[in-house]
Amino acid sequence: MRVPSSSLYTRMALYIGAALAAFVLIGAASLASIAAWELRGYIETRQSSLGLQAAEVLASGGKSALVSWLQNDADIPADVSVYILDETSQDLLGRKLPDQYTEFVKEFVIGHPTAPDSNFRNVRLAPQLIGPEGSIYAFLILPKGISLWGSPATAIGLLAAAILVIASVAWLIARAFSRPISKLQLAVRELASGDIRARVPAAIAERGDELGALAADFNSMARQLTELIEGRENLLREMSHELRSPLARLQAAIALAAERNSLEQGERARIDMEISRMNRVIGEILRYSSLEASVAPKRRLVRVGKLLRELVAVEEIEATGKGCSLKLNSDSDLTVVGDPELLQSGFENILRNAIRYAPKDSTVNLSARSPDIDGNIVVKISDRGPGVAAEHLQSIFEPYFRIRSGNHDQDSTGLGLAIVKRVFERHAGQVFARNRYGGGLTVVVQIPGAELS
Repeated sequence: MRVPSSSLYTRMALYIGAALAAFVLIGAASLASIAAWELRGYIETRQSSLGLQAAEVLASGGKSALVSWLQNDADIPADVSVYILDETSQDLLGRKLPDQYTEFVKEFVIGHPTAPDSNFRNVRLAPQLIGPEGSIYAFLILPKGISLWGSPATAIGLLAAAILVIASVAWLIARAFSRPISKLQLAVRELASGDIRARVPAAIAERGDELGALAADFNSMARQLTELIEGRENLLREMSHELRSPLARLQAAIALAAERNSLEQGERARIDMEISRMNRVIGEILRYSSLEASVAPKRRLVRVGKLLRELVAVEEIEATGKGCSLKLNSDSDLTVVGDPELLQSGFENILRNAIRYAPKDSTVNLSARSPDIDGNIVVKISDRGPGVAAEHLQSIFEPYFRIRSGNHDQDSTGLGLAIVKRVFERHAGQVFARNRYGGGLTVVVQIPGAELS
């Protein structure tokens, strides 16, 4: 396992640090822009000659003239307020200062009184007007709608900056992490569904972080699984072929011995039966092994009704020999896309299984119905046999599962229904069984119907 050169934690820390820096810069720029816009009247008033005009009015006419000028003649912008405060912080017009400014004005605008003979004066944040009788007034200009902590526009600006930064960082994180995680999840699902060729793209597996290491480990695991599965399939095929060769020679030897009358008829029949069973087991092993391979099935348009009618015609002979009959009830124009040979094999295994367990003088019913709300064609094959215990209804589709009961055929290879399950899963369908009311078993196949334009 390779060690990543940089970790996800480092990358996350960089993203968060960049987000904080971006928020500070964008927030400061937003505040500066909003403040410049909202305080334009305040700044213009501070830089105007309004204070000098007030001082001239006070010097020429005293306090009463200043009050009259402030009420009637002063050219004050609509977005600012002008207060003229005495030494007790009282406005000449009797107006009350906004609560958030009261203490600030007392401390930094009016200030604490100093001794008359002192040559020290505290810094004031507002110009002072001196009256003819020596009275001192503070000329205070305040912006309207803005407190010491800013305005609603300031809060909106900061919120917009935060949203912009968060959205940008979220997009970066989604791009850096969500995409590779989604690709890895897709590969895992494909592998779980049986696609042993599923791999995470090399661009993700070669990343220099933990996600890249995880993707590379997944690809390594998938390659090992592929080698193990292919090795097992090759072994099964080779074993099957190796077993069939001596079986063929054994059959030939038995035939020669029978011609020479060195075998009794009963012994020969018993040997022929065992050889036939071994051939059948080997054939089903090969079929099951081929269905587990990753090769996709053929994709042809298959008419389900026609396929079932042909199957019933072929199996009618076996059913007659067992003393039962077959009955097919199918809707018209039922079509699926798939491998005709595999689909026939799947339905044939189910039907033969039903015939094997059907009692004498009973009927094996086959039905095929139009697509349901999910778009699946539903095929049911029902018999009146012994049925299956409820706890075994799922297990009968597993390889080599056999029900240990005198009512069931012990000559089964244990692969017939496992092959059925694999066939319909390869066609994006499913198969399940349920006990039939009044006795017997119903095997239900659901397979997506073809979409014809």
